[in-house]
Amino acid sequence: MPQQPYPAFNQGAPVPPPQPQRRPIKAYLRGAAVVLGLIVIAGGWWASRDDADTAAVGDCLKSASSSSDRMEVVDCSSSEAESKVIKKIDGHFTQFTAEAECRKVKGATGFYAETGDGDEFLFCTKDA
Repeated sequence: MPQQPYPAFNQGAPVPPPQPQRRPIKAYLRGAAVVLGLIVIAGGWWASRDDADTAAVGDCLKSASSSSDRMEVVDCSSSEAESKVIKKIDGHFTQFTAEAECRKVKGATGFYAETGDGDEFLFCTKDA
């Protein structure tokens, strides 16, 4: 009898369904890390959206905290409003040059200079 190239096929036996491929736990962990990273980035953006660098002329500011020299934008009708921006000047300013520049602005009673990383500017302010 000649050899058959393939084993005989049993037509009566049921074919088991293919097993679904399981994703390894590492794939889920990578996905979770990406989502967590996006949440952290979004949270940082949300927290910084009231920083002084978003302020414009007419906005009111308050100190971010008692131990910080940072300012935050607040609603001018808020009791937290400490000063109102009456002029914004781009550039680098020291305390001396900032004070001298804002003395030239009519109605200015104070100033806030943002220096260092990022945008550098000067706000001449008046009491809110």
